[in-house]
Formats: sequence, structure tokens, C-alpha cells
Amino acid sequence: MVVNWRRHISLATAFALVSSLVVTYFYFTNRDIGIGEMLSSGRYWKNVVFSFLLSILIYGANLMANTLLCLIMDKRDEKAKVPLSRKFRNVAYFVNGLITSIVSYYILLNFFLWLFFDVPFKWESLQISNFISVTIISLFILLVVFVFSYNDQLRLLELKNKEMEIALQKSQIESMKEQLSPHFLFNNMNVLISTIQEDPVKAEQFARSFSKIYRYVLEKLDYTSCTLSDELAFIKDYVYLLNVRYDNAIDFKITDEVMKYADVQLPTLSLQILIENVVKHNVIPSDGKIKVVLRIEEEGLVLWNERCAKPKQVYSSGVGLQNLSKRSLLLFNKDIEVKDLEDSFSVKIPLFRSNAS
Repeated sequence: MVVNWRRHISLATAFALVSSLVVTYFYFTNRDIGIGEMLSSGRYWKNVVFSFLLSILIYGANLMANTLLCLIMDKRDEKAKVPLSRKFRNVAYFVNGLITSIVSYYILLNFFLWLFFDVPFKWESLQISNFISVTIISLFILLVVFVFSYNDQLRLLELKNKEMEIALQKSQIESMKEQLSPHFLFNNMNVLISTIQEDPVKAEQFARSFSKIYRYVLEKLDYTSCTLSDELAFIKDYVYLLNVRYDNAIDFKITDEVMKYADVQLPTLSLQILIENVVKHNVIPSDGKIKVVLRIEEEGLVLWNERCAKPKQVYSSGVGLQNLSKRSLLLFNKDIEVKDLEDSFSVKIPLFRSNAS
């Protein structure tokens, strides 16, 4: 339960003030006392204060009891790793609030009767009519508390969604910057220039793939996720550029099973980050190939590569994988899985199948 204390204090004060004036007014009018005499009576204003304190403290007792119950259930959920259902929570709030209202009413009523009017506690004062009245009042208070708490919960959820959207956009922009960086551009332009001199046909194909990559990056700039089929089309062009640049150093294979998941969603440019890591942290082996396989494992997309580590490992801040991990958690509430073995390295990306697919 989310509590907006300022709002509840204002509401409790207003509710207590109105209810105390109304209840006291009808109590005195039933005794055939004129309005002027009633308003000038000290007993009248003592009853107003009495009713005001009783109402606001019952309201406060409800709010505190349900807040405490919420904390207890949250701790239980955190420990058990299995959250209680929303229906169970609402029933628990209702029962807890009803009991709190009734108990606090009788305790506070007798305390204030003694404090204001010097009336000792009597069991005979616990009448069924009072019980029905306090039950009705309790239901009203509980309804108000629930409505405002639920509204606060919705506002918090909306705020979290906006924060998540901002975080995703920031991560997305960082990924896009890597592709649109001058370093990436100049390297590929140099490759294109040298290829034009050696093989014009190959250079034309290189230029087409290069333009496809930039078009894809610009088109996906506002999308935090994309379909696997779109990502596969992009990564094929990206690997082609790398193979032209590094003389066919990457032996990239896509298993047939991957195509069965063509409509699932994954973070945009996630495969590019993983392929880039392969090139960055490995050397070309003696046979001239680095084996890279894209496959499906346990409903996740795995990019596996054999390890051909460089003699002196290039320092890596791990920003690429951290970025991918953050985006995966924000998008699908699932993290990537990294297996760093002596002879291989692999990353599994969680996949999400939308309801529309």
C-alpha cells in the first residue's frame, strides 16, 4: 500500500470536522435547544472537539493498521519469493480495518468520555446500536482509504513506467551512438575505398550493406525492442561488413530452429553488441576463422563463440553487456545469462513473444 500522508491528513481532518459538527448538531437539536443557545454552549463545543478527536483518531488507526499490515505482507513476499494475490491482500486489508475501527472506537470512546465528561467505563455502554453505527462508519473510512491508496498506487506505477521508458531510451541512444560514431563510420569508409580499387562488385555490395545498417539504426532509433527476424536481417549485413574488413575471419552460423522464433521480441541491436564483443576480444586463429553460432536454448537466444583470446587482453569496461542487461531487465523483467568458459563464451538473451504474435 502506498500512502500519501499529506492527502490522508487533509482528508481525515476534513472528514472529522464535518462529522463532528453534524453529529453534535443533531444531538443537540433533538433536545429542543435553539441554535443561538447551542452555539453559545460550552458543552456543545466540547462535544464537537470530542467527536472530532474520536473521528480523526479512528481514521488514523485504520491507516496505520493497514500500512503496518502492508509492510508485514511485503516482508513475507520478499522472504517467500511468492507474492500474495491481490484478492487476498484486499480481504486482509478489509478485515484488519474493520477490526481496528471497532476496537479503536470502543477504546477511544470510553477514554474520551472519561476525559471530557468524567464518565467511567461501563460494559452496558457496548450496545448493539453503537456496534452497527461504528461498523458503517468503518466501512466508509475503509472505502475512502482504499480509493486514495489505490489512486496513489496507480500514480506510482505511472511514474515507474515513465522512469522505465526514460531509462530504456537512454540505453537505446547509447547503443545507437556506437553505430553512428565517427570511428565506426571512418573504418568502414576506409574499407569501402580500398575495396573499390580491388573489387568494384564487392565494393558495391559492401556499400549496400553499409547503407542498410545505417537505415536500420535510424529506423529503430525510437524502438526499444524489435522482432528477431529484423535483427537477423541486420546482423547478416553487419557480419558481412566485418568479414570484408577482417578477410572472412568470422564463421557465422544460424541454426534452423532460430527461424521458428522469427516473430519474438528482443532488445534492439542486441546481436550487434555481442558480435562486436567477439571481434574485440578474440584474435583470428591459424585456420583463419572464429566460429560463432546463433541458436535457441531453453526459450532464449544464445550467441556462442569459440574463444581465441588475444595474448594481452584488451581492457573492457563491460558497458555493452551492462547496457544489454539493463535493457533486458527493463523490457522483459529477465536478465541475460553469460557463460565465460576457458574455450568458449556465450550470452543468452531472453525472448518475449507479444500477444499480437
